[in-house]
Amino acid sequence: MDLVLGPYADLHLEAMDTPALDRLETLMDEQDTDLLAWIMGQTVPPADVDVELLDRLRASQQARAAQQ
Repeated sequence: MDLVLGPYADLHLEAMDTPALDRLETLMDEQDTDLLAWIMGQTVPPADVDVELLDRLRASQQARAAQQ
């Protein structure tokens, strides 16, 4: 997950306010295997997971993959 979350944080961390940082931290508390499956679209996250942030992480990962 460091390969997904690290580049996302590098790009967005400075612009994040406290609530956004809290949302990211909450998501980072999830199990890496679950988080990766949700970002890769392999499984549907539970209702209490921040799907909007997952979508942003997924889009960021896809954009990075397209550049390579």
